[in-house]
Amino acid sequence: MLIFDDIPRPDTNVPEQHEAAFAYLNRSGRPEAARVRQLAEDWLTHYPADHRDALIARLRSTIDDQHRAAFFELFIHELLLAREHRILAIEPKLPHTPKSPDFLVEAKEGHRLYIECVLATGRSQQEVAAQARLNQALTAIDRTSSPRHFLDLTVHGVPTAPISINAMTKALRAWITGLPDDDDAMDAAPFQHQEHGATISLRAFPRRHPERARRAIGARFFPAGLVTVPDDVRGALEKKASRYGALDQPYVVAVNALGMFAREDAAIDALLGSPCMVLEQTADGLASREGRNPDGVWSGPSGARRKGLSAVLSTERIDPWNFAVRRGRLIRNPWTTAPVPPFDLGVDDFQPEKGRYRIAAGQSMGEILGLPDGWPEA
Repeated sequence: MLIFDDIPRPDTNVPEQHEAAFAYLNRSGRPEAARVRQLAEDWLTHYPADHRDALIARLRSTIDDQHRAAFFELFIHELLLAREHRILAIEPKLPHTPKSPDFLVEAKEGHRLYIECVLATGRSQQEVAAQARLNQALTAIDRTSSPRHFLDLTVHGVPTAPISINAMTKALRAWITGLPDDDDAMDAAPFQHQEHGATISLRAFPRRHPERARRAIGARFFPAGLVTVPDDVRGALEKKASRYGALDQPYVVAVNALGMFAREDAAIDALLGSPCMVLEQTADGLASREGRNPDGVWSGPSGARRKGLSAVLSTERIDPWNFAVRRGRLIRNPWTTAPVPPFDLGVDDFQPEKGRYRIAAGQSMGEILGLPDGWPEA
């Protein structure tokens, strides 16, 4: 079974607004998309045959986070193989819990370890599902014929249940038909659809070049949100840190931070504590120094914690299109009870040394996986 469909692909345009990530990759006729699809299919042949169908189903998901999570697991699997490590088991069975980490690995250096993959999105499963329902509705709006006007979209809230697409688009078509052709359209009463806690509002503006009309939505407004990348990473790691209890081998969590503003420091802050300034009384008065709050996955109010989490492999915005330019880092837990022996992943390696980290520089993901510069464009 293949990941992608065997279909004609004449469309080389960019994705439609709110189009599911897999849907676009599956249908795109762009040469870059063809390279991405071929590489993913090649990687799949390296994945154990008895686990492929389940992975393919997740890769083909219409929910972007499920698609990205499945790709991240396939990516980590290939990264391990590229560094000559062996995957002994997918979802290995543990004697003390019905839960299973993603991989049991035998490193080329000879030791074994468990690896778990997780996305840091800051969203719960319920929020992900709600956003998918909203995206389905917005895609239907964007595909509605509006040759004389483009639509200005405003959204408040997300739906707690599926939106009635047929009823909404029927009302929308009637509203579009009744709009004036000239600038009076801007003064027309807006279209509004409220359902299951979501409010979708649309205003109309006349198109200056109707012959170019393709999509209905020309502008979008969503309420501002708070950027909390370290919190997102911390939350993802907290959920996985002790999920499998006491393990007989070192335990590494690979985290992919998907936030637009995700950066390397976010993982360090999430693990060791958020940065702060510490004021200390000295004989000469107050002195300040840089410090960390006791809110880290590995450092809490009572000191070191989550000692069973041996290390974290942190990355940012890994997806099928852009992983080649990304970097990663293996951040080792200074207080772990199960340290990871030498383990070559080709990424930056953060080794604890005298209260600080000594960093051994690695390569980009594209270099590690042997891809040409500029891939998938090249």
